Amino acid sequence: MDLGRLWGRGVEWDLVRALLAREAETPMGQERALTLEPRTDPDAVRLELALTREGRQSLAQTGAPPWGSIPDVRLSLDRARTDGVLLEGAELVALVPLIEAGSRLRAYGLSVPTVAPTLAARFARLPSLTPLHALLTRSLTPDGTLTDEASPRLRQIRRALREQREQIVKALEALFSAPGAEATFQERYVTIRHGRYVVPVRAEARPRLRGIVHDRSQSGATLFVEPERVVELNNDLVQTAREEEAECARILLALTDEVRRSLPELEALVEGIGELDLVFARALLAERMTATEPQIDEGRTVLLRGARHPLLLAQSWQEPARPVVPMDLSLDGERPLLVVTGPNAGGKTVALKSLGLLASMAQAGCHLPVTDGSRLPVFSRLFAVIGDDQSVAENLSTFSAFVKQMKEILEEVDDRSLVLLDELGAGTDPDEGAALARAILEDLDAQGALVMATTHLEPLKAFASTHPRARNASVEFDQDRLRPTFRLLYDRPGQSYALTIAARLGLPERLIETAHTHRSTQGRHLQELLARLDADARQSKERAAEAEKQELHAATLLTRAQKELEAAQAKAKDMLARAKAEAQALLADIRRKVAEEWERLKTEERSKRALEETQRRLARVTPPVTAPQQTMTVAPSWRQHVKAPEKVGVPAELLLLGKTTDEGRDLVEKYLDDAFLAGRRIVRLVHGKGTGALRKAIHELLAVHPLVESFRPGAPHEGGGGATVAELKVD
Repeated sequence: MDLGRLWGRGVEWDLVRALLAREAETPMGQERALTLEPRTDPDAVRLELALTREGRQSLAQTGAPPWGSIPDVRLSLDRARTDGVLLEGAELVALVPLIEAGSRLRAYGLSVPTVAPTLAARFARLPSLTPLHALLTRSLTPDGTLTDEASPRLRQIRRALREQREQIVKALEALFSAPGAEATFQERYVTIRHGRYVVPVRAEARPRLRGIVHDRSQSGATLFVEPERVVELNNDLVQTAREEEAECARILLALTDEVRRSLPELEALVEGIGELDLVFARALLAERMTATEPQIDEGRTVLLRGARHPLLLAQSWQEPARPVVPMDLSLDGERPLLVVTGPNAGGKTVALKSLGLLASMAQAGCHLPVTDGSRLPVFSRLFAVIGDDQSVAENLSTFSAFVKQMKEILEEVDDRSLVLLDELGAGTDPDEGAALARAILEDLDAQGALVMATTHLEPLKAFASTHPRARNASVEFDQDRLRPTFRLLYDRPGQSYALTIAARLGLPERLIETAHTHRSTQGRHLQELLARLDADARQSKERAAEAEKQELHAATLLTRAQKELEAAQAKAKDMLARAKAEAQALLADIRRKVAEEWERLKTEERSKRALEETQRRLARVTPPVTAPQQTMTVAPSWRQHVKAPEKVGVPAELLLLGKTTDEGRDLVEKYLDDAFLAGRRIVRLVHGKGTGALRKAIHELLAVHPLVESFRPGAPHEGGGGATVAELKVD
């Protein structure tokens, strides 16, 4: 067993991969999710995390990619590699939705380059197989049957088949009109048996009709007879049908050859769609988990703030009454040995598995259910010894299984390894188990590994308190309610609370008192110290909660003040805008009146009296314009805390994919107004190709719009026929 390569063993990595697979939309993406392995190259990890970020940004801006129904054609492509292999029509026609999906996804990529440049480039690289698509759709019906257009020869053969069938049916139906037909035929219809046209004849009337019996009814009362007069016609029909089969086989073989020639592009399309589907599955899972992108630490620091166990989080989606308590997970190269103690069912193993799963997820490109500012290094190996499944499988004791696994870990561990050890030192004599556990921790530290271990052994608590490379942590326990809080507390060991829990569960008091007398003096003192520390911690937490409450109150007051200031600013802005609009309208009216007077002066006699009359008319339409009065006063204390809102710009393109013609026209009209007022000269309208109805409606609008100087279809780098570029008039 090569334990070093079994990444995620013991921390339930397979279950996280199953969660990820549920978010995938294609068979290829689901398979990639179920077989996903963490990467160990830091640059590769950063790239995958960035792709997940771009996927989330694409979802927010444009929605999910238009995957559609994409069949899994990989087995057919594998078969097509072999010369002489013939793909059936159903296999060939399954390539059509795959190729069409590639076209849809390339168009989707054109809508996200601003928020997802790397993903947009990957969408653009999806191969286009237009000639193969045209050939397959012309040659095959949606159910995989060859069409008459598949070849001229097939069309000719099928025409002959129709004519032969009509001739046979006509000859047989003529028998139903012959004298004595009622006594001869059980019913008057033509049917087929064994590929030959026959008629139903009464069994007792068989001698009246010469021919070949091909079948009989279950009762034996009806015989299905091929009359002698149509035997040759049926023979000709069978021969023509064989010619059709041969031609169909020839066509399918030719189509398979075309597929074989296109295998590199088809396989690249399948591969690309699978990769993109996995990226968006990670993005969707991140959104569902309200996850954040972790930072990759160049050193050996693990700092996961507010970490939630991903599987418990997924369980809470189905059971909202069971919220997941976040915990902080911290490890670093200065103190790489973290020893976690506390009562049973207190959350020690949850903390251990959370660290293993979150490290695995990050290195697989997943964002994590942690708060901002979390970071962790890239590990080369993850070793986890959790539970005793190995002992059951291999008929070993718990301790023997532990020793076997530790031997393999110590042989493979390096300075980029993460080692997770559950119940370290258990399964044997406590003194010897603690001594062995300490030696293991010291050896792992010497080899440079980061280690998180859980234990109940008192000597290991003392070791973590005194060793400069080790650190204690404990899971918090509510002594009043006798249940864990699942929070992780650092730099102090935890208690087992075994006697307290036993008493609350009903063991006789005399047994509890006797047990207390059996405990060592040192152990009692340690437990008393830990109890005092727990009490102090609760008091500190209460004081911190009160301080946080006061801080929240102050923040609320500041927020209210900021909102009032913003409302006042908005009101002032609106008043200034109205004043500006009125001034502009007044100026336009003045200009119009001046122009009228100028035209009048050019045509009338320019006498002094006429000029004086013109001056009087102009004076009536040009009232004095005074500066607006101060509208508001802002307190200096507010101005230093609140920044003015930034001006929102108008983008250079408008995305209209999926819009109806009415929706498109409304959006374009508003966008053109905004772009003109913002001073944009060139704008791009992305409408897609589709049926062309949206493009036509937009072109009709642009042709008559007063703000549009000219417009044209997009160049290849601008989206081609899927986009229109318009030039606006200069103000």
